[in-house]
Amino acid sequence: MTALKRILAVILALISLSLGFHFVAGEIYGVYLAQPGLVWDYLNWLIAFGVIVTLVYHYRKKRALDRQQDDDSVSFSYFSSNLLLFAAMFLAFWFFANWFEVLSSNSDASRTVVGFIWITFNASFSVLGGLTAWQLWQNDPDRDEGAGAEITHPGSLLVSPSGLIVEGQSVTQAPFNAPLESSGDANASPGGNGRETGT
Repeated sequence: MTALKRILAVILALISLSLGFHFVAGEIYGVYLAQPGLVWDYLNWLIAFGVIVTLVYHYRKKRALDRQQDDDSVSFSYFSSNLLLFAAMFLAFWFFANWFEVLSSNSDASRTVVGFIWITFNASFSVLGGLTAWQLWQNDPDRDEGAGAEITHPGSLLVSPSGLIVEGQSVTQAPFNAPLESSGDANASPGGNGRETGT
C-alpha cells in the first residue's frame, strides 16, 4: 500500500508540474503548435484524475484527525486539514462543472466565458496538487487512522483501581459498602491489640 501511495504522489506531482508549466509557458510555445487547445484537452483528463486523488486523500486525512480529536479544541493540524479538504471540494466542483461545459460545447465563446475561471483554477490546483503530492509522499493516512483508533477508543485499555493498565480484560471494582477482608486471624481485633485470656 505504501508503494501505491508513493506512485500516486509521483503522478500527482507530475500532473501539478505539467499544469503549472503549460499554464505559464503555454503562450510561448503555443504559437508553434498546430492546435494549441489540443494540449488542454489531453491535460484535462490528467487533471481530473489528480483532482479525485486530492479530494480522496484530504477526506481520509480529515477522518483520521477527527478520530484523534478527543475534545472540542481546535489545533493547527485540525484547522489545516479542514481547510485543505474544503479547498479540494471547491476545486473539484469547479473543475468538473466547467470541464463538462467545455466538453458539451466546442465553441470558442464558451471557452472565453470561463477563461477567468480556468486561470484561477489552474493556479490554485498547481499549488494544492503539489502540496498534496508532498503530503501523500510523507504521510500515511492508514497509519494515522490506526493511531487515531487507539487514541479515541480507550475502552480497550482499562485502568484498574491500582493504576495498572489491563488490555482486553474487564476490571471490576468492589463496592464501597463491601466488608474488608484481612489476611490475619479472623478473631484478631482491628489495630492488632487483641487481649489474651489468661487464668
